[in-house]
Amino acid sequence: MVQSSSEYRVTGAGGAQLHVAEFGDPAGPPILLLHGYAQTHQCWKRQLKADDLAYFRLVAVDLRGHGQSDKPADDRAYADGEAWAEDIAAVIAGADLTQPVVAAWSFAGLILCDYLRQHGDTELAGINLVSARTMVGTDRARGMSGKLFLELAPGFRDSDPVARDAAVRRFLDNLTASEIDPADYQEMLAYNLATPPHVCGALLNRSMENDDVLGALSVPALVTHGDADSSVLLAMAEHHAALIPDAALSVFKGVGHAPFYEDPARFNRELAAFAHRCQG
Repeated sequence: MVQSSSEYRVTGAGGAQLHVAEFGDPAGPPILLLHGYAQTHQCWKRQLKADDLAYFRLVAVDLRGHGQSDKPADDRAYADGEAWAEDIAAVIAGADLTQPVVAAWSFAGLILCDYLRQHGDTELAGINLVSARTMVGTDRARGMSGKLFLELAPGFRDSDPVARDAAVRRFLDNLTASEIDPADYQEMLAYNLATPPHVCGALLNRSMENDDVLGALSVPALVTHGDADSSVLLAMAEHHAALIPDAALSVFKGVGHAPFYEDPARFNRELAAFAHRCQG
């Protein structure tokens, strides 16, 4: 587990306490890291102490229902786009982030869109959609989704712990195109299983599209995607790149759903270059 330089809590929507951890240069330009479905901020471990990103102030949050953040029992706490939007706004304000670049992995693409729908992009310098999902629960969304999401993710909400453990292991076995380091695998298994089944179920019950939000973006976007991704298909990344006015598409060949883990050297280099461009 990567140790942060500071950790604190921010009050999000409905009083939910959100865990925030900081890395890198406290005086550097900020990058806000948003993790995916059933993850924690530790999924970014290959970024948090990386030399290419040491210049930046890296702020990584555990989203509501995940990691060390509060996990409301009411499923409605995870269905409300305004609540997700206020959580992100609270982190930006509570951490005193000035014009951050926001990197959103996988399901966090939806959360970022919730924020953009409510607050626009005036407080942001740019966005990095990382294997990101920005639509869910519709025919179009299913058409751009693969086995990892459609067939394997639902096992996360199984109430039987043995069946759930098996489902999460199948998910991790398909998460990347290359083999996950055994120690990392055990860490990932632990924090995936620590996300309560009711949270995982509530997240899967959302239905939304965000083309209108993305098409109106006025800040630059970097769209990062692996061409072997079996959760969010490359077609969704290509859709994002065509839709967003100022977007660049970076395709990682032979890489699965976590390019920041499978090829951290390239990912970190490209994120740093993008942030330098956005933040001057």
